[in-house]
Amino acid sequence: MGFYEEISKHYDDIFPAGKPQIQFLSEHAGGLGSNILDIACGTGGYTLALAKSGHDITAIDLDEKMIEGLNGKLKSQDLNVKALQMNMMDIDKLGLKFDMAYCIGNSLVHLESIDHTAGFLKKAKSILKGNGRLILQIINYDRILKFGISSLPAIINEEAGIAFERLYKYDKVQNKIFFKTILKTDKDVYENEIPLLPITSEELAASLSAAGFLDISMYGDFKKSPYDKDGSYALVVVAK
Repeated sequence: MGFYEEISKHYDDIFPAGKPQIQFLSEHAGGLGSNILDIACGTGGYTLALAKSGHDITAIDLDEKMIEGLNGKLKSQDLNVKALQMNMMDIDKLGLKFDMAYCIGNSLVHLESIDHTAGFLKKAKSILKGNGRLILQIINYDRILKFGISSLPAIINEEAGIAFERLYKYDKVQNKIFFKTILKTDKDVYENEIPLLPITSEELAASLSAAGFLDISMYGDFKKSPYDKDGSYALVVVAK
């Protein structure tokens, strides 16, 4: 069984939908019936929460098993959700306009380069309505790079019998962080390593501005704490 297939089975136990995230997204979603795009949706925890609040959701993920997991949940619920297996670089092919699009869970940094990121942000701007908002959340790479942080806190779910370890190794020549993940279950251990692009807050702000976003707000978490380059764990962005 592949790593991501195994991850999809335990996704909700590793990354449960958080109340601060749901509240934050709801505040920016607009009125009932707003059209929302969930980019890199995983198994759809936030998709379902927003759909249950009366919004129309298009949810995309590159991984087939994640979309299968979301579609499995949708079978027993009457919600306005369309789940699609899709590369985030293809969002302009949806042919839709959205009141809000969001890409959280450190998904943005899976893009290959700053140029790819800039291209994605331009496409995100193009699929938003005039007053639409883009919500982004990544790890605070200002802090990671400055202090040479080599790991993130392990995620332990004793009830589910799983542990998820996350290790970082920065390659300055390639400007990539090699992100090693170790999933430990009661039955086995699964390891994987992928390169991530460590986008700094200044690089992200510049790319957003170049994409046409005029109003950019940055926070240190979904509770709207001020963003601190040296201290914040995450970087949360609202762009419109």
